[in-house]
Amino acid sequence: MTKLITFESWVTRWDWYLYAQKNPHLVPILLVDRSPCCDPFFDPYAPSPKERRPLISGLCRRLKNFDQGDRFIYITRVDPKVYRCFGHELPDRQPRYFGVAALIVDKVWESHSLAAESFHPRRYVVNPFPTSYPPNLAHHCQPVAAVTRKSCIVYDNKRNAYTPLKSSDNLWRHQYNTYCKRQKKSSLRVAECRIEHVEGMEALKLTSQESPVFTTTDWGDKRINIMGR
Repeated sequence: MTKLITFESWVTRWDWYLYAQKNPHLVPILLVDRSPCCDPFFDPYAPSPKERRPLISGLCRRLKNFDQGDRFIYITRVDPKVYRCFGHELPDRQPRYFGVAALIVDKVWESHSLAAESFHPRRYVVNPFPTSYPPNLAHHCQPVAAVTRKSCIVYDNKRNAYTPLKSSDNLWRHQYNTYCKRQKKSSLRVAECRIEHVEGMEALKLTSQESPVFTTTDWGDKRINIMGR
């Protein structure tokens, strides 16, 4: 089965992009999930491409029905102002998306804690460094692997988004706790994936210069639903 899914990156909103541009040491890669518990997790800091262990843990959309061989194609919507900043024209009102990754499920872990046990400490996100496992394994009562507040975007209960300029430690911790409770309540599983290769190249593009641009016409003008699928 192939699923096309959107996720929120640092180019999805104008103020998020501005923060990333002003703080490149805190947000060096634009096309990663903006959350403290990045899901999908692309493992951009792996020592080599062969050692990447991308994960989909279902924190955002409660995904859990994974089967070996499933393909997940991730795209991220680009704010029109950001799109123009990259030197692109917008001749129509169609939303633009960057193609970021195509992941194929290799292994399914029955829980976040079981998946975490298979990792060893190294760098998984920009900050903190290192952690014992990737940030989207939110099984621990403490946010030991979550991206630090100054390097992520958080939401409150009313779905208002906050850049690190306006967020707080309490909001950051609240979002982590929400994810932690969600994975326990929903018994979320974890899909460990490999990155699909096309003509010998990784289908992983984390910069705007390399990522392909899509519109809804590329999937038959079907509207992506409220869950981004």
